[in-house]
Amino acid sequence: MDSQPERKRGKRDLILDAAIQEFRTLGFDNTSMDRVAEVANVSKRTVYNHFPSKEVLFEAIVNRLVERCEGMQHFDFELERPLEAQLLEIGRRYGELVSSDDFRNLARVILPRFLQNPELAQRLMGEKNLLEQAIISWIEAAVNSQRLKPCEPSMAATQFVGLISNFLFWPQVLSSDPTPSEEETQTVIQSAVAMFLGHYSND
Repeated sequence: MDSQPERKRGKRDLILDAAIQEFRTLGFDNTSMDRVAEVANVSKRTVYNHFPSKEVLFEAIVNRLVERCEGMQHFDFELERPLEAQLLEIGRRYGELVSSDDFRNLARVILPRFLQNPELAQRLMGEKNLLEQAIISWIEAAVNSQRLKPCEPSMAATQFVGLISNFLFWPQVLSSDPTPSEEETQTVIQSAVAMFLGHYSND
């Protein structure tokens, strides 16, 4: 038998899913809490019990995106392991995340409002780039071990993820381009790793 907390989580997730759908279709300003309740097939009172306002509902969607990023929170630098193998794994995990339908749908909802309201983005996300932080730490360790040339880790991480995002994320989010095939995705990641190591590797 389902417990009460599980039922509450189930309704909360239904409301979040409905809000993501409606925010993406109509935009934040044009979506009402009544409409979210209708799509979620719950009462308006239930929506407000979980989310007192539309702003709180949006913040919950941002938090869901942050949770998706948690899988990118840490990569162990392995001194004796080839850099190429480590970066291919990092690139694969990053590519899988940003090319997933769930992540892209969240981004399509969040990015327009953040672009309109940079102060809101600053308040909810701060200065940290959650997707890049783990890669920055890995690059720092590789530089300290002299496997990579001295560099600014944050810039190098941005360059690396940019080589992947420009094919596996931005075209699909901004222009609804088709998702590359598995073979094309592997080529993108392999090329990104080769270009990164061609510039930064000390090996």
